[in-house]
Amino acid sequence: MDKLKESVKSIPLPQDLHKRAKMGVSQVKKKRKKTWLIPSVATVFLASSITVGAAMNDDVKNLLWRISPEIAALLEPIESTVEYGGIKMEIVSAMQDEDMAVVYVTMQDVEGNRIDETLDIYDYSMSKGRSFTVERIGFDPTTKTAFVRFTTFNGSSTDKFKLKIRSFLSDKSVLEDVTFPLYLQDVEKQQTEILPDDTIRGSGGESPEGDAYVLPAGILNIQTQLYDRMQITNIGLHNDKLYVQTEWPANNAIEHGEFYLVNPAGQKILPTVSYSYGRDEQGKPIYAYNYEENVFNVKDINLAEYELKAKIYTADQYVEGDWEASFKLEEMRGQSVPFAMDFGDWVAKELKISPLGLTIIGEGNATETEELTATIVKKDGSHKELTSLVSFTDENQVKLKLLSEDPLKPEQIKSIIINGFKVNF
Repeated sequence: MDKLKESVKSIPLPQDLHKRAKMGVSQVKKKRKKTWLIPSVATVFLASSITVGAAMNDDVKNLLWRISPEIAALLEPIESTVEYGGIKMEIVSAMQDEDMAVVYVTMQDVEGNRIDETLDIYDYSMSKGRSFTVERIGFDPTTKTAFVRFTTFNGSSTDKFKLKIRSFLSDKSVLEDVTFPLYLQDVEKQQTEILPDDTIRGSGGESPEGDAYVLPAGILNIQTQLYDRMQITNIGLHNDKLYVQTEWPANNAIEHGEFYLVNPAGQKILPTVSYSYGRDEQGKPIYAYNYEENVFNVKDINLAEYELKAKIYTADQYVEGDWEASFKLEEMRGQSVPFAMDFGDWVAKELKISPLGLTIIGEGNATETEELTATIVKKDGSHKELTSLVSFTDENQVKLKLLSEDPLKPEQIKSIIINGFKVNF
């Protein structure tokens, strides 16, 4: 696994982790054109096997130490393997504190070429937690093995932990800076309509009106030469907002685009909100995925200076199966100190340090966390900035966790500086 090890010599925690955390019990997405259906029901008992306690592969051990020797020393070896349909999933190791669990997994295709360097775990669930993330952090083309890190927040426990993968994508590609044959200065004003709540399949951003507004079903057929499976069906202005309505293959949540406005200077305007929904043959909104509405705030913007572009994501392989493993983790307890700070819509009451990071606990509804900064001041005089942030609110309790790339040791900490306010530890 030399190439796998080389690809993860230095793997920082993602800076936008708090934006990419998936809320809810699981991620549920749908399939597209090239589908591999692995047999189920009775065949499962013939094709599946679970082994726990086998010797950990030396290459995987070395890989964990390359990520961080200190973190590797804290990880509990799990070594639980399940093989299904010629694809093997191994829970290599994991660790957790009172707020968060980190699980390292390998996925290997022992029969074909369904796993590559673009592997994207698509539909999965974790039995503990309410906010999940998953990212591929390495790939070995020789053994067709991908190394994946799962995290779950606000749900750690000493009870059994279950990870289940139902599908994944591979052979993915991205089309950058896709353009469309239209001129924004020619876009006309239109009326909008409320999108019924029971038709919204997914959304991003926040609607200031509280309701979801979209353009009526359009009949435009504006396409890009680079990609013919999507078209702009309607585009219009309403109340200083630009609405862009696109149609995608029916019930397809895999192919998707990120739209933006850009001027010659490279300045971008991103959508303030977007909705995924469906329309039937008569144009009536339904619960599906075949339409997407992107809404841009264009107040005081000269649209003649901007162009509509998109980044389009595709995947040629979608693989379904049933990879499930249960294991038990011991919980690393943190050390707490009182901490009082008013953040406006919520009030902090406590700081907690564990090897995985710093948790700020309070009451209220934390909505603005972008400006939160934390610096760990160690007794040896060194400083460590914490920038990777995950936040969640549960029945008025707020928890903000600032993650550390290297384990934090309470006995080495002198003080913590939160937004310039010093707390002795």
